Amino acid sequence: MDVSELVLALIFGVMGGMLSGLLGVGGGIIFIPVFEWIFRQKGLDGEELVRMMLANSFLAILFSGITSSYKHQKMGTFYPKEIITIAIPAMVFGAGMSYFITSLSWYKDVYFQLVFVIVIVVTLWRLSVSGKKEAQPELPYSLVKYGFIGVATGLISAFSGLGGGVAMIPLLTLVLRQDMRKAAGISIGVIPIMILPMLVVYASQIPTTCFTGSVGYLQFLIVLPVVIGIFIGSPLGVAIAKRIKSNQLKLIFALLLVVIGIKYIYQLLEEYI
Repeated sequence: MDVSELVLALIFGVMGGMLSGLLGVGGGIIFIPVFEWIFRQKGLDGEELVRMMLANSFLAILFSGITSSYKHQKMGTFYPKEIITIAIPAMVFGAGMSYFITSLSWYKDVYFQLVFVIVIVVTLWRLSVSGKKEAQPELPYSLVKYGFIGVATGLISAFSGLGGGVAMIPLLTLVLRQDMRKAAGISIGVIPIMILPMLVVYASQIPTTCFTGSVGYLQFLIVLPVVIGIFIGSPLGVAIAKRIKSNQLKLIFALLLVVIGIKYIYQLLEEYI
């Protein structure tokens, strides 16, 4: 990596870590554009680019999830029963879909961009709808509902390269009527557990282009400066989340989605115009 790539990776690692701790989203929504830029600079395109982006976004998300989960546990905003109930089906369906993406030549970069945009648009719509409803009491624990959220989270994460927070948080707040702060605590706890089998899938595959310090599609030397940034930013994000209101968290989440969504809509339009 050259100096510009190192600096960019470090800065966005801090940003991704802060967002992970603040919103419980894993940081993939920041990591994906960064890794896309880095691997395009290295000459990758098409299916190979998508696989590299997904694999290394998941690797960065693993570290952001672990550091943020530890901080949430220390602050008493960690929910083991809910986390495990979502994480188990998310692991199974996420790893299964990751295998199909890496072993078959069908998931191209334009499909990835389309899925990414759809996830963002639906999430923004659901957040806007929830903001117009009066607050209602949280629904009781339900194995079926939490399991369904786990399935949706695993599939969306595998398709989009996100940690799953963009699926989990709207579903937890809208379907189960949870407070944004509790939803973020559950989401960030699920993410590192769900990510592990997906990383095994990507590590076991052989890419057509290899770089120094790699295991399969996992590029450890490229991800290292991002991880350093995560260790700086994640505790800050958790500390901020403890001090601001739930509605403010939703607004920050929505603004982030708008910015990233515009980028990928622009890329899709470039493909067809």
